[in-house]
Amino acid sequence: MCTLWNKKQEENFFRKSLELAAPEKLFYITEDVKSYAYWPKNYKGPKATLQSRNALIGSYTEKWCSKLLKKLQKQLMLIL
Repeated sequence: MCTLWNKKQEENFFRKSLELAAPEKLFYITEDVKSYAYWPKNYKGPKATLQSRNALIGSYTEKWCSKLLKKLQKQLMLIL
């Protein structure tokens, strides 16, 4: 069965990306030295946008989409 992007997929992205990049390239670090995948809504300190994730996200999602579409194609061929 094909599943769309979900929390498990996102966790897998970060785990695989940590094999390729340093944590500070993937996670936002707060003033009190906590790491977050996304800025907390209530965070009031200075923020920046990580551009270093872009290549990793692009590579990962390209492979993920390809697998998803191949699975979908197989399922559709069985239906037709």
